[in-house]
Amino acid sequence: MASLKEVKTRINSVKSTRKITSAMKMVASAKLHKAQGAIENMLPYQRKLNKILTNFLSADLPIESPYIKAREVKRVAIVAFSSNTSLCGAFNANVIKMLLQTVGEFRTLGQDNILIFPVGKKVDEAAKRLGFQPQETSATLSDKPSYQEASELAHRLMKMYIAGEIDRVELIYHHFKSMGVQILLRETYLPIDLTHLVDLSLIHI
Repeated sequence: MASLKEVKTRINSVKSTRKITSAMKMVASAKLHKAQGAIENMLPYQRKLNKILTNFLSADLPIESPYIKAREVKRVAIVAFSSNTSLCGAFNANVIKMLLQTVGEFRTLGQDNILIFPVGKKVDEAAKRLGFQPQETSATLSDKPSYQEASELAHRLMKMYIAGEIDRVELIYHHFKSMGVQILLRETYLPIDLTHLVDLSLIHI
C-alpha cells in the first residue's frame, strides 16, 4: 500500500499534468481558430474560381494543352498532406492509410517509379517506413502554408510532367468542411481531367 507521501506526490504529478495539457489545449485552440480564419477568408476566392471554371467549361470551346493529354503511366508522383505533429485524432492515420492504398495500386510500376512528395512530417516518416526515399518539399508548407511555396511545388510537378519524368500526379489531402469535419480526398492533379472538374468544384464549395 502506498504511503501518504507517495499519494501526495502522485496527486501533485497529476495536477502538473493537468496544467500542461490545459496550456496545450489553449495553444491548439488558438492555432485552430487562426487556421479556420485563413481558410474562411480564402473561400470567396475559391468560389469565384470555381464559377469561372464552370462557365468556361460550359462554353464547350476546344482546349489544347499538354496538361490534359493522358499517357501510359510508367512513373507516378504522389503528393500527400499531413500535419507535423500528433494529437489530432485520425487525421494523419487516414492520410497514411490512403497513401498505402495508392502505393499498392501502383506497386507494379516498381518502387523506383513511385515518387512520394510528403507535405508534413508524419507522412514523411510513413513514406520512409515503407522503404521510400521521400522527395524534398518545403519543411514549413504544412504548418505555415504560403502561396509562394505551394506554387513552387505545383510548378515543379508541372515541369516534371511536361518533361516526361512523371506520367501522373496524385494528391491526397483533407478538404476543410468545418472545425469538426475534414473530408479526405484523393484527386488526380495531372493529367487534368476536364470531365470531372465541375463535379470537383461542387465538392469544394
